[in-house]
Amino acid sequence: MLLTYIDKFGDWNPQLIRELKGRFKIRNLSIAAIIAITVQLLLLIGFSGQLPADYPGTQYSRYCTATSPERSYSDRLLCIKDLLGNWVINWQLWWLDIFKVLSVIGLFILLVAGTYLLIADLSKEENRGTLNFIRLSPHSSQNILLGKILGVPSIIYFLCAILCPLHLIAAWQAKISPGLIFAYYGVIIVGCGFFYSLSLLFGLVSSGLGGFQAFLGSGLILMFLFIMTNVVLSSHDLISHTPLDWLTLFYPGTSLAYLVESTYIPVKTAEIDYESLHQFAWYGKQFWQNAFLGISFIIANYLLWIYWITQALKRRFRNPNATWISKLNSYGISASFIIIATGFVFQSGRRGRFEYHIFENIIVLQIFMIIFACVLMVALSPQRQTLYDWARYRHQNLENSRSLLRDLILGEKSPSPLVIALNLAILFAYLIPTTLIAPLDHPLSVLLGLFISLNLLLIYAVVGQRILLFKLPKPALIAAGVIAVLMIVPPLMFVILKLTPDEVVTPWLFTMFSLAAFNRHLDTLTMMSILFPLLSQWGLIALGSYEMSKCLQKAGESETKLLFHSSTK
Repeated sequence: MLLTYIDKFGDWNPQLIRELKGRFKIRNLSIAAIIAITVQLLLLIGFSGQLPADYPGTQYSRYCTATSPERSYSDRLLCIKDLLGNWVINWQLWWLDIFKVLSVIGLFILLVAGTYLLIADLSKEENRGTLNFIRLSPHSSQNILLGKILGVPSIIYFLCAILCPLHLIAAWQAKISPGLIFAYYGVIIVGCGFFYSLSLLFGLVSSGLGGFQAFLGSGLILMFLFIMTNVVLSSHDLISHTPLDWLTLFYPGTSLAYLVESTYIPVKTAEIDYESLHQFAWYGKQFWQNAFLGISFIIANYLLWIYWITQALKRRFRNPNATWISKLNSYGISASFIIIATGFVFQSGRRGRFEYHIFENIIVLQIFMIIFACVLMVALSPQRQTLYDWARYRHQNLENSRSLLRDLILGEKSPSPLVIALNLAILFAYLIPTTLIAPLDHPLSVLLGLFISLNLLLIYAVVGQRILLFKLPKPALIAAGVIAVLMIVPPLMFVILKLTPDEVVTPWLFTMFSLAAFNRHLDTLTMMSILFPLLSQWGLIALGSYEMSKCLQKAGESETKLLFHSSTK
């Protein structure tokens, strides 16, 4: 009977069975069990050492309950005994601290170690040549990748399963709501799905890095977790009231604030500022005041981006030479990004005028947009051979030959600048009504500054795609370097020359920081000073696009002539 179920399970996902057979060995399971038991023993010994001991003299501890009239301690209280001679201990707080530490340890083990194993496994499969064999499997890409996600970190799952009993006991003793405990586990599962899917995508698109890619991917996750753990699990305000707060929704430990709140332990004692979580606002609505709505929003955010990452995974897994995402999907990704990110702009500031705080939030949003646009450039720009094949064979496809515009907008192998322009247009179109209804002193200046910065991003996209047409050893790396220089060097030179936006406006209109210049000097700027950078940008875009089209046309003609001559010989 058991063998029958195993066979059915293997038929459903043979990749998972393959991964489990390679990892579920006595040696691996024993090492994982020893690590888990050791971690729990050290944790209990460490926390037991913070309790008062039976020796003479005054003792202080975080888990005692009395205040000393002689000496003031910020986080340690005087230890006293009851009438029976037992120490009066705040056991709820003691177990809560154990729960928090175990939660953080589990997060780091699951996300960092799991990420490393997934990327390293892909790299090993690529080097052995077995990844191409897996691609020939009749099963769907989603089925194979799910087998990877469930099977490759299976030893990590086993290790965390051994940690779970103590974690549940600590939660029970800390009087955490059982419903919130299971909700937290749901956040962990969905969060692992997001980071593991992202890790697989990173492994597929960064195969040129070799064995270093596993260290780089897991290192980035480690840095993110370290920063967010220090931000979220602290007694300070865990939100910045800016679009940066969106990043906290990608940290599974954010939901721990609701679990700590359910214990009714004060913020200063619990050392996590769960009260500030209620100040989160998305389009002015404070969903995070309710634990159910807040956790649901976190899970929904994860699921949305898991969906888009899965689309990219299925595309890239079957065709390693394809762009990361399809042009059609890019429009949906851009819409998702700008709708969610803009919602965090409308948060009240802790100090200063509300209008100026909203303007500062728009600047932060602009930085997000620049980073997002740069990722789009990498994800949508085809390589040199792909573009040459498109220029050579496009006319053979009757549907594409009839509509060049449709092929440029939706085609799989066509150049990317027009698609990036449409994605930037989606971002800007959504920001127009948003900016006009926002409480800003100069909404027109904000729109002009954003428009100029988006034009610059389009110029960078044209430059990047043109560099990819050159026959270079590392064209993608060179294109990234050139774009980085174009973005960073001009404003850096202005800073070195002490040409600040307050004193000299015109040079800054040709940089990504034009928004600050417009907002401060809109009343003094003339129509010509505004039109000049715009016309210059449009001229560069038109010139670059024309030159690239001529290059592709010439490449297509050359390839066709070469084939014709070879066939006539």
